[in-house]
Amino acid sequence: MRYLLFLAALLLFGCAGSATPAASGSSGFYPSAEDVSGGGGYYAPDAAAAADISSTKPDLPPEKEKNPDFGSPESSPNFVFIPAADADRIVKISGATLKVTLIEVGDKPRVLKVVPGQDAVLAIDSGSDDVALLRSTDTSDDVQFLPVLPHCNALSMDPTGNFAVVWFDLARAGAQDPVGSLQAVSVIQLAKGKEASLTVSIGYRPQAVQFTPDGQKAMVVTADGVSVLTLPTLKDGDLVAAVPVSKNPLDKPLDREVLTTPDGMWAVVRQSEKAGVTFVNLPSHWITEITLDSVPTDLDLVPDGSAALVTLRDSSQVALFKLPATATTPTSQIASLGDLTAGLAHITDDGKTAVLYTSVAGIEQAATLDLATMTVQPVLLRKTVDYVFVPPGSRKAILVHKPAAVLGGTTDPAEVFVDNAEGYTLFDLDTG
Repeated sequence: MRYLLFLAALLLFGCAGSATPAASGSSGFYPSAEDVSGGGGYYAPDAAAAADISSTKPDLPPEKEKNPDFGSPESSPNFVFIPAADADRIVKISGATLKVTLIEVGDKPRVLKVVPGQDAVLAIDSGSDDVALLRSTDTSDDVQFLPVLPHCNALSMDPTGNFAVVWFDLARAGAQDPVGSLQAVSVIQLAKGKEASLTVSIGYRPQAVQFTPDGQKAMVVTADGVSVLTLPTLKDGDLVAAVPVSKNPLDKPLDREVLTTPDGMWAVVRQSEKAGVTFVNLPSHWITEITLDSVPTDLDLVPDGSAALVTLRDSSQVALFKLPATATTPTSQIASLGDLTAGLAHITDDGKTAVLYTSVAGIEQAATLDLATMTVQPVLLRKTVDYVFVPPGSRKAILVHKPAAVLGGTTDPAEVFVDNAEGYTLFDLDTG
């Protein structure tokens, strides 16, 4: 349901952009006949802009990858839940009758997640340092409160619905927000009749939480490495040290991205100023570092965890690493991007295709990457890509744009209008 709401918002957003008459006889963001060069309905930018892009490529600014969290509402099998922080309540809407119920919880509920497969939600009461566990039916709403660490602002739910990790994410905090724990998390046991809250010490500054599909382990990514929590056997007060993700114990990069595979076997790491990628076998703590032609600008995992995709914008390459079942060096395939400028990637949930793009203002390009053949198929766009969203199960990507001028500038009124407008592109990954 939340995806339908998001798509509806995008359609309204797109219609607003196309409601203004377009210049040069084109309709909305579709190219007019004189704009089309070759097939597929994509226009070719003028030669001066293309030359400017090519000449400045090595000096491009850093990529900014966005992973929007569209937040509430959250939907369960029979209800939609919305936190109403100012009223200290959760709004419950019946999907069958549209009946609205206001349920009193703790102080200022802000972050809310549905328990997978259940008509139940867990909400962080930001003003009272607890979580409210709400279990609902058509006729009743049972609320249970469990204490958590002060000032938590992030909630991660395991896919089986048996555990949740509640923590403080410094990156989400506002300038005036109080600071929570930088070296501990609250683990919530959700099994009915066995609800409990545990405090667990981890590595310094938690940044992300990833779970194995069976809900047995939580991999807490921190600035120190990865703290692997074995959830069913945790005890209150446990200390779980982080597995290091660098061979250098004094490594302190300005930017580091760490992804863990769904089976909890591998952590894959890219970091600023290192022309390469690091692979860490989490059970054995074995580390191997593979040198590449440039500093990676993005790192993505194939959804099943069988491979890692590394985007190398400054050397115009992408590298796909197959992850082995044991602590051995991964094998790789490297493909050239040619004239394409791409520093970011988004992999479809079927693991077949990656959308390659850049967030750098003024560069209007994207591409598909076939992960089986490592074939790159570039396309030309009307606008800079702000971020990419692919609905689950879909083979169509939504490329969301923002106002951004073409590199080198232009006086063409149609180009100026489109550059200054909001908009999005619906990109069919199979046909281009």
